[in-house]
Amino acid sequence: MLQCYQVLKIRDIMQLQTLVGLTRVAINIWPETAYGLRHFLQMNKKSPQLVYNFIRPYCSDFKIYTKTGDKGTSSLYTGERQRKDGRLFNALGTADELSSHIGLAKEYAQEKNHEYADQLERIQCILQDISSLLATPRPQYAIDDPEKEARIREKLSFNPRHIIELEEWIDKYSSLLPPLTNFILPGGGRVSAYLHVARTVCRRAERTVVPLIFEGLVDEQVIIYINRLSDYLFTIARYASFLDGNKETIYIRPQPHKSLRKKERLISENQEIIQNDG
Repeated sequence: MLQCYQVLKIRDIMQLQTLVGLTRVAINIWPETAYGLRHFLQMNKKSPQLVYNFIRPYCSDFKIYTKTGDKGTSSLYTGERQRKDGRLFNALGTADELSSHIGLAKEYAQEKNHEYADQLERIQCILQDISSLLATPRPQYAIDDPEKEARIREKLSFNPRHIIELEEWIDKYSSLLPPLTNFILPGGGRVSAYLHVARTVCRRAERTVVPLIFEGLVDEQVIIYINRLSDYLFTIARYASFLDGNKETIYIRPQPHKSLRKKERLISENQEIIQNDG
């Protein structure tokens, strides 16, 4: 919980423009006040004291629970309330789950002094931005003013440079690894194994975002980033195994045991007898 003096410190060391962006996160905490807070900050970027005076009441007696979601609904950043089991909140929850898994993988990587740990923290920040976009779906009604429509699209767009950054990281670590010629099984040590867990959650996050992309609710660049992120997590899972001196487990098709082959043959013969009797 941020105390008021911490907010004042943030005011001194951060640009207010960044603080405006942070109010996007607040929608999940202060659904009734986040929209007004963001609007106030935008109107008073050059008046830090006014901003602090506005934020201060919300810092005192702060409670983590609001009771506004007790009936199974919650607010989007637009102010619209929807059911928590809807597609948007399913995508939001899965993105949050993905960030949590990446956070745990980051802690494991830091214990081993793996060089990419800072990249994982940056990815968590970008996932928070993606969550803001998911919580602010694009309007589905026609806008008569082309300039206004362009401004809305710009605000709700995802910067493709983040995708390029992931691709550069993938290329860097791939060049340090042996060529991939077979399927590998998740494992290779604790760090590698947990990065594989994060990768599979990333794939699930992708599946929850796909319907939103096809309906035009979210920028198409978001799904590209999530798709590339799973490739990145796969690559550094291999790299983590390499750094820790572990061998990758190659998939080999299991051969049935002799007793199992005999049992399968008997079952097949019984099936044939039953079929003949029929």
